[in-house]
Amino acid sequence: MMTSWLKQSLIVTSLLVASTTQAQTPVEYIEANKKPIVNTVKVPTTLSAMNNSQLGFAVEGKLLELQKDTGDSVSKGDVLATLDVRQINSRIESLQAQVQSAQATLEDEKQQLNELDTLAETDFVPASDLRRSRTRVQVAESQLAESRALLKETEVNQEYHELKAPYDGVITNRSADLGEWLGVDQNVFQLVADKDRYADVFLSQSYYPSIDSDTLVKLSHKETSISASIKRVVPYVDGNDRSFRVRITGDYPDNWIAGIPLTATFEIDTKRRQTAVPQDAIVRYSDGRTSVWVAKKENDNWQAIERPVELGLRFNGYVEIENGLDNGERVIVRGNEALTDGQALELTESADYD
Repeated sequence: MMTSWLKQSLIVTSLLVASTTQAQTPVEYIEANKKPIVNTVKVPTTLSAMNNSQLGFAVEGKLLELQKDTGDSVSKGDVLATLDVRQINSRIESLQAQVQSAQATLEDEKQQLNELDTLAETDFVPASDLRRSRTRVQVAESQLAESRALLKETEVNQEYHELKAPYDGVITNRSADLGEWLGVDQNVFQLVADKDRYADVFLSQSYYPSIDSDTLVKLSHKETSISASIKRVVPYVDGNDRSFRVRITGDYPDNWIAGIPLTATFEIDTKRRQTAVPQDAIVRYSDGRTSVWVAKKENDNWQAIERPVELGLRFNGYVEIENGLDNGERVIVRGNEALTDGQALELTESADYD
């Protein structure tokens, strides 16, 4: 039979083991590894239409009809408005008559010159008469050419009495009313293209060597984000703010209309590899200190050790550790809110991070 002393020893040992097991705090960890360091840069921008035009007539006249109005979608070539054409139609009829008259005058002068040339073969015809006749033919030809040019110019102006859409888009504003006398280039409509949209971002010149067509970029509006691509990098730095232009395009949602504010997020590869940990591993103090908790094995038990660290760039949920942490150490990412140095740990490797 088991002696009383042995029973008591076993009970005490069991209580100590149970106490040690209960004291182990469950935490999750990851191994700190070197990663390509990415500089995340966020810049506000605006979604713009490739074409945004103020449309007006190229000639003056009275606004006779408005075929379209604010909010209408139009296609390239659609007639938007027309001017009164009665005056220019009368001008065209007058010029057509002038062309016919000049044509008849030219034909008559040519006939007279032919008659003089025929007479000159058999009879004496003064050279001065021939010279004057040829001159009259040349003058008649010039007058006919001038009349035709005036007619053609006026017919072109007649076409300008119709204001047509230069591209597909939406009319966003109308600034003239029926019956108004409009001057040349007075605005009537604002037309904004509903396709071919883009966002221009201005970045500090220091980023220029690192930006190319392979740079990852996202565009965000409220809770929606899309992957975008860099269409153009303009090799020019504005002397006022030392920035250069980057044009971004993407497959935009239907409710993203021209003019809405966006945030462009660039993931710029720094060409460096450095130890990095998830942001969840970072403990921040009110005095500005930052640290992480690592798990160290002592006497076959895992213990929590606080490690002050210096932080670098933040990217994709990770933080670069510039100093204070060795590659491969077990860094606690869950359950690190109230740890103390030397506290016993129950480790589980986290599956929440790549």
